[in-house]
Amino acid sequence: GAWTLNIDSTIRRTADNAGDIELAFERERNNRIHLVLLLDSGGSMDPYARLVTQLFTAAQEVKGFKSVTTWHFHNVPYGFLYEDFANRRRRSIEEILGEMSPNHRLIWVGDASMAPWELFGQHHANPWGTREKGPGLSGIQWLKRIRDQCPASIWLNPDPIRFWAHPTVSAIGGIFPMFPLHVEGIRDAVATLRAPV
Repeated sequence: GAWTLNIDSTIRRTADNAGDIELAFERERNNRIHLVLLLDSGGSMDPYARLVTQLFTAAQEVKGFKSVTTWHFHNVPYGFLYEDFANRRRRSIEEILGEMSPNHRLIWVGDASMAPWELFGQHHANPWGTREKGPGLSGIQWLKRIRDQCPASIWLNPDPIRFWAHPTVSAIGGIFPMFPLHVEGIRDAVATLRAPV
């Protein structure tokens, strides 16, 4: 692998060496982790979706991840994830899952709160408010299908924990480890994602 200059070690060694410059090199760590953000977008979730995207895009820029990909859904995904709702560009979940490896980590961001029929029923509302038939699975079945393919997944919830005692929040929390969307919650979530699956 490539070698990179370790600035901290170089400064320390140079200081220990009475000012004679001593360069410290280390093997570059090859970061293989692909981060996938799945954002509940629309309405009250928009500010959170933007905040989380900015946060993890910044992490990618400091070489925290090999890649950061963002997908959008509304309340719960059924069959498709959207690159962006505005132009209705979408891809099938099956196709996306086919590209996932054990190096993919999924971070869901959403309040997980919706009408029970949206999560447990076969029919659903798409982001434009019209109802359409999902491709054979209910929302909760899609979530389980994604978790089975990518067990290294967590859910960040912007609502205070006191609001989590809701049937759909509890059901989704039973599929993905759920954390509050604040600094400590994100830290705990990332620690969970780092742990071997």
